Amino acid sequence: MMRMRYYPVVCALLSVLAPTAMGAPVVGDVKFVRKSKGSEDIAPAIFPHWVHRVNFKCYVCHNKSVGFEMKAGTTSITMDAIEVGQYCGVCHNHGKTAFAVSFETCNRCHRK
Repeated sequence: MMRMRYYPVVCALLSVLAPTAMGAPVVGDVKFVRKSKGSEDIAPAIFPHWVHRVNFKCYVCHNKSVGFEMKAGTTSITMDAIEVGQYCGVCHNHGKTAFAVSFETCNRCHRK
């Protein structure tokens, strides 16, 4: 119950900072550099690490079942893996936990 006491504060903070998250990368964001041939026209995915850290402890994502290593750049993530529920797809699972991964939501992660 104590957690709920901080919920309005977190929501207020996110409402102020969220526009920044959708814009240029900020300190703490992780840029996933695309390495596949022919993907030069697709913007890299920018992971807003701080947004996720406000709500979750490190071990929620950095574990063997989700698959993220602790060091940035050491995990090879593909859209195919996400679509079958691996990596980001664990939570971004057809809108059940977080927004769904689809052509309509590409720019939420892939931005220049």
